[in-house]
Amino acid sequence: MSKASFRRLRERFGDPLLTTLTIMLALLLFVIAPLQASGVRGAHFFGILFGFVLVAAVFVISGSRLAVAATALALILSVVTSSLRAHHQSIVDVYLEAASWLVAGLTLLIVVARAVFAPGLITFHRIIGAVLLYLDVGLIFAALYGFLALAKPQAFAGLPPMLDNLSVGTNVVYFSFVTLTSVGYGDIAPVHPLARSLANVEAIIGQLYPATLLARLVTLELAHRIDKK
Repeated sequence: MSKASFRRLRERFGDPLLTTLTIMLALLLFVIAPLQASGVRGAHFFGILFGFVLVAAVFVISGSRLAVAATALALILSVVTSSLRAHHQSIVDVYLEAASWLVAGLTLLIVVARAVFAPGLITFHRIIGAVLLYLDVGLIFAALYGFLALAKPQAFAGLPPMLDNLSVGTNVVYFSFVTLTSVGYGDIAPVHPLARSLANVEAIIGQLYPATLLARLVTLELAHRIDKK
């Protein structure tokens, strides 16, 4: 593909893909994951589908080979996890799944942040992309909580053991977003110093992000209007 063709592809589909990824990630976190935890067979295939869409979207939005390679690695880890779980369940599956979330989350964070906060017109899709960043932060911390709970089983009070079962993902995702939004129901609580530190960082991000986002988007919009004059 020539540079001119890729530029046209990026201009046409770059911003809409931000909205597409936001919808798919929201479905994955808040619909598919609970269905999978409830025992609905085949729900995990949506995660694999999301992985393929994510690889294509990262390519179009960023054009970075490194970002595409990292996203493809996350997809491979997810596929391997599903394959292993289908034949023999073990704690290794949980480690691989958490690694997949972390790699995909960090890559998506960098790629989407560069697209959302780039100079230019603030479109509807870029605003939705900012929501995607917020969801992605929750996903990243869910992966970190998962690793910590695997390494330190008593790091969280009220968190079921991180055994290889379908509810593992929903437990850490639930705790992550409860922390990010500062709801704090108290049914799951961090007790290990590292767990408390991670929870504090996530809660601070959850409080500061909306204000920082609003200020940045307003600045970009004003700068775009000034440039047009």
